[in-house]
Amino acid sequence: MNWSGWSVLYAFFLSGFAVDGFADEPHRSPLAVALSPLQTVCLTTNHTADTVTLVDLKQRRILTEFAVGSGPTDVVWLDEATALVSLQNDDSVAVVKREGTTLTLLKTIVVGDEPGGLVVSAKRRRAFVALGGEDRVAVLDLDQILSTDGPQDKLVVDRIPVGGIPRTLAISPDDQWLVTCCAVPCEVFVHDLSSMKEISARKVFDGGFNPGVPAVTSDSQLVILPSAVNRAFSVTAGMIDIGWVIDNRLTKLPLPDGDPSDQKQLGLDIRGKAVGDANSVAFSPDGKLIVVTCGGTHELLVLDFPSIPWPSGDPGDFLPQALRNDATRFRRIKLGGRPVDVQFVGERQVVVANYLADSLQFIDLETDQVTQTVRLGGPDEPDMIRRGEIVFYDADRSLHSWFSCHTCHTDGHTSGQVFDTRNDRTYGTPKLIPSLRGVAQTGPWTWHGWQTDLKDAMKTSLTESMNTEKPISDDDVESLAAYMETIRHPQNPRSNSVSPNVVHGRQLFEGKAGCFKCHSGTTFTTAETFDGAVEDPKDKNKLYNPPSLTGVSTRRRFLHTGKAKSLEQVLTRFHRPEDLVGEALSDAETAALIEYLKSL
Repeated sequence: MNWSGWSVLYAFFLSGFAVDGFADEPHRSPLAVALSPLQTVCLTTNHTADTVTLVDLKQRRILTEFAVGSGPTDVVWLDEATALVSLQNDDSVAVVKREGTTLTLLKTIVVGDEPGGLVVSAKRRRAFVALGGEDRVAVLDLDQILSTDGPQDKLVVDRIPVGGIPRTLAISPDDQWLVTCCAVPCEVFVHDLSSMKEISARKVFDGGFNPGVPAVTSDSQLVILPSAVNRAFSVTAGMIDIGWVIDNRLTKLPLPDGDPSDQKQLGLDIRGKAVGDANSVAFSPDGKLIVVTCGGTHELLVLDFPSIPWPSGDPGDFLPQALRNDATRFRRIKLGGRPVDVQFVGERQVVVANYLADSLQFIDLETDQVTQTVRLGGPDEPDMIRRGEIVFYDADRSLHSWFSCHTCHTDGHTSGQVFDTRNDRTYGTPKLIPSLRGVAQTGPWTWHGWQTDLKDAMKTSLTESMNTEKPISDDDVESLAAYMETIRHPQNPRSNSVSPNVVHGRQLFEGKAGCFKCHSGTTFTTAETFDGAVEDPKDKNKLYNPPSLTGVSTRRRFLHTGKAKSLEQVLTRFHRPEDLVGEALSDAETAALIEYLKSL
């Protein structure tokens, strides 16, 4: 989503002012919360308001709200007075200075495409930013950042290659290991902070996807990661019920590497009452408790970490019975909204950033009660778009709460997974989950283009793919379709390129390669369907609607079955121009065409 328009409208009003009234303001939608080193204050990143909010942790009240840039996603403190904020839509990191109750912007650093997770190593004097759009981690020099006259070109000192779409990061307490969690495929990379050498790259079991915010044990020996797991069975009510479509799990990995058998998983779901969209984990200061936010089922899980019975093999599809029957070892605390990030404030209290509730929630883990809610702002009642967003992130809309729309279409994009739904009107022919970016402008829908009305498509997804047991109202359908209208492609840093390769690639696209015959117009698709691109012989319908190529470089799997893992594989193995409507390309021509596709 691109909310930069809201930034323009509200930046002047919000910058430097405490928030007293919430009328006619944007939703704040906090994605992250970070406590200052002395835990006197915290900062939230308000993703849809383009602001951060400074909150007094003792009095639990807002001190000020400050406009920082478009799409603030994560935040980390360098010291009690300075914080970094990743700006997903600006491809930048903001450096924010605090003086008492006042915030100012020291500088903005261009870091790379779609920055997300942020961590800091004080010992190494480095900050690290996950660049989801370019499969790298940017390394920032803290001393240069804090310098008032440091040159801009020396702030980013390295860009480390990792896996597909890195989203979240962690640093071990001993400042030895950098942990990077990548989404497509779901992999965990570990780098040695002293040398920045890659030590390990491990997949999170077969079928792992949507990695959340990880946590490292105090002895720096283990990383714990929440994620979903694609069980690869057909999406039917029976399969959902027994946990054979999507599971929600914790993964335990030794640091920095280890034998594959050392990887353990714990199922979090209960049959008939599953856990939807595990987002973030955190350890209590004494290491005895681990908490997990679950945005889809609007709750916080609390587990006694030392007594977790990690299965030695396949964890199965459900929470172990021993935990299910013991409230001292496993509890579920209902929070409402969409809890995403969590931090401990003392031994047995946590603060949760609740995206859809526009608030911070303080929870006492001794009583399992929300002791205080700090509302960050926003309208008193959600409009149609916000109501659609609420439906999108609600796992209770699926049978027994196993998954939400967001689970498969992660934050309106794609999880990169292949699922066997009835969207092609059959079972036994799994299809790649498409991105929803720009979806309202690219009908008809489904891989075969049989769905011509967006509202009907929304209702069918709720009914057939999610097997909802809740009544579907007209408002649900209209609101979800309205929300789809707001999902846009992020800014493409290559979009204005006029390099010789891009120019040549466009000529090939429109000429020799023949791509433009199916991928035409401003959205690079068409309402027509074509035969000749069939990949699965079991698919009875041989006609396919070509997907839009806008933003194609942000995906990591391609074609109907997802078997192509790169644009090069698409053009040289599985979807060659000479096998369709074009002519064979040389290696140089293929490279030029790929450069053009990346600019769309």
